[in-house]
Amino acid sequence: MIEIRDLAVTLGSSPILESVDLEIRPKTLTTVMGPSGCGKSTFLRALMGITPCTSGTLRVQGQEPQSLKTWSTGQQIFGLVPQSPLLLPWKTVLENILTARPPNKSAVEAEQRAIELLQRVGLTEARDLYPWQLSLGMAARVSLARSLLVENQILLLDEPFASIDATSRFQLQCWLLELVERMGQTALLVTHDPREALLLADEILVLNGKPATVTQRFALPEKQRRKGPDWIFSAESGSLEKSLRALL
Repeated sequence: MIEIRDLAVTLGSSPILESVDLEIRPKTLTTVMGPSGCGKSTFLRALMGITPCTSGTLRVQGQEPQSLKTWSTGQQIFGLVPQSPLLLPWKTVLENILTARPPNKSAVEAEQRAIELLQRVGLTEARDLYPWQLSLGMAARVSLARSLLVENQILLLDEPFASIDATSRFQLQCWLLELVERMGQTALLVTHDPREALLLADEILVLNGKPATVTQRFALPEKQRRKGPDWIFSAESGSLEKSLRALL
C-alpha cells in the first residue's frame, strides 16, 4: 500500500491542487478523472518530482512517511508513460526501450529484459523497426515497454491512448488490462474517457474544484467482470458512466 496525504501544488501564486489524499493498493489500476485543466497532469508531474509540491507526504507500507516537498525526479517509486510516445526516430524499437536502462542493470541484463518486455507487449517481430515504421498503437506499446524496463513500483499513465482511433484504442485498453493483471503491475491512469476508466480501473477518483481535490471515489467490480464488451455495454456500466459524465 502506498498512501499520499495532503498533497498540494501551487504554481506561481495560483494553487492548483489542495489536500489530495490517495491510497494505491498493490496490483490495482486506479484512474484519475476531472474537467479539463483541473490539474490531472500536474498531479502526475508532482508524483514524478517534476513539479514541486508545496505540501504532502508519501508513505510506503512499513516505512516512515516521506515529504513530497523534497521529492525529486530521482525517486524510484513512480515511472511515467507520457501522452506522446516520444520515441527517438534514429533508434530501433529495441534501442528505444533500452534508453531507459536502469543504472543497476548491465547492458546484457537490460537487453534480455527488454526482449522479454517486447514479447509481453506483442512486438517481438518489431524489435528492429524504426518509429516511422510503427502504427500509433505500436508506438504506444513501445512507450509502455520502455517504462516497464525501469521496474518502478507504480506506473503513471497520462492518457497514453488519447490520439489513437476508437477501435484500436478499445483493443489496446483490453490488452493493457490483461497485461497489468498478468504482470501484477500497479498503475495510476489519467483519462478524459469515462469508458476507458470503467473498463480498466479498480477505483476511479474524480478531481474537481479550484484548487482541485478528490471530490468523488468510485469502486468498481473485480477485473474478471470487466473484461470485454459485455461489461462496458451493461446497464451497470451505463449508470456509472452517466454519473461520471455529470461530474466532468
